[in-house]
Order: sequence, then structure tokens, then C-alpha cells
Amino acid sequence: MSLVNELLYLLFPNRCALCGNKSTFFLCENCLSSLNVNFNRCIKCSSPIPSREGLCSICLKEKRYFLKGFSLFNYKEDKVAKIIELIKFYGKFGLIDFLNHFRKEIKNIDFWNDIDYLIPVPMHPHSLRKRGFNQAVLIAKKISEFTNKPICFDCITKTKLTKSQVGLSLQERKANLKEAFKVLSLKKDTKTVAIIDDVFTTGSTVNEIAKLLNKHSVQSYFFTLSSTPQITN
Repeated sequence: MSLVNELLYLLFPNRCALCGNKSTFFLCENCLSSLNVNFNRCIKCSSPIPSREGLCSICLKEKRYFLKGFSLFNYKEDKVAKIIELIKFYGKFGLIDFLNHFRKEIKNIDFWNDIDYLIPVPMHPHSLRKRGFNQAVLIAKKISEFTNKPICFDCITKTKLTKSQVGLSLQERKANLKEAFKVLSLKKDTKTVAIIDDVFTTGSTVNEIAKLLNKHSVQSYFFTLSSTPQITN
């Protein structure tokens, strides 16, 4: 979004947050319709891949502790990245309602019937105080609305203040997140959960949580708003 459109959006909230055109919602119909949920996905982690069906390079060589995942969008699309940026770094909470436009696609994901609870990826308390909110919780609340699955807000906590994953290699991401999470309390009926987050890059965060849950005999799927092209080095 250009500086002019950003100013228009701030001054006139009834304009699209992406293109600045008049809109009754945060996003106009044209921008919503341009968001693409159809792309070639890894059959395990849902990351964008060149072929129609198959495994991405990371799923082929790395141990995955989750059963399967689904990412709604390809993060490489500029509009998708901008929406997540506006929610995550600019506190545009209302934008999360754009998922209403994709309710059918989300409800049709094949693993919801197996899920007992949704678990949003937790933030370290220091990071949460600094940002003021956890975007994964916002996403989980919307998914709960669509699927009628309860959210477990206190199942997992993040005990290690990690550095940003941006720019790190796959191995650096894994090391950065090692033993970063801890189980607080799992309800007795918890057998299978869906881990909820905004962006799936290498899967290091989701995988670390799934690994931890496996030790407590809990299986994991995951849902994220988007996946990025793979980082393999």
C-alpha cells in the first residue's frame, strides 16, 4: 500500500487497507477476490511447491512431529504479506475478519473432525507485553468460530525468549527454538490438537510444539494463514 493509501486509510477507515479504494469493510471486494487459496501444496506441510502433489524438500529430509498441516495462502503474494503485517505490527485487529470470506475453504479442511482443541502458538511474556497481543490467538478465535472447536489458551507456554527467526537458516531456526516451549496443563480428553499460527516458513515452531506434545501422547495438526517458499540451508 502506498503512503497516500495509508494516509487515506488512517483518515477514512471506510477505505480498503490494501488499495485505498472506497470499501464498506477493511478490504474491498476486488482485493478479497484477488487473494488466491489455490496453489500447489506439499501434502504434509502445505508449503508451496512446484508440482501438483508431493513433498517439499524439508518434509523429505526432516523429522516432522505433526501429522499434517494446512496454510490458506502463499505468503509470497504481496497482499497476503501486507494483511499479516497490518494485523501483526500495526494492530489492525479488524482485518482478521477477512477470513469470513474464506469460511467455506477453512471449514472444508479435512482434519477438523479429529481435533479436540485449538492451540495458538504462544509468545514469550516479554514479547507479549511489548506487542500487546498475540496474533495467533486472534486467528484461533476466528477458526474456533468456524469449526466450533474450543481453544486451549494455557496448554503451552513459551519459556525461552528467542531471537527473531527472520533471516535464520533452517538449522539456526531449530536451534533457536530448542526447548523454548513448555506444557502447562493439558485437559485429560486431549488426544489431538491443531496448532494455530500466522506464517509457516520452515515449520520449526510448529514442529517444536508438536514434538513437545508427542511426549504427552498428544498428536498435532496445524493451521496457518500462510506458508512461505522453503528455506532449506
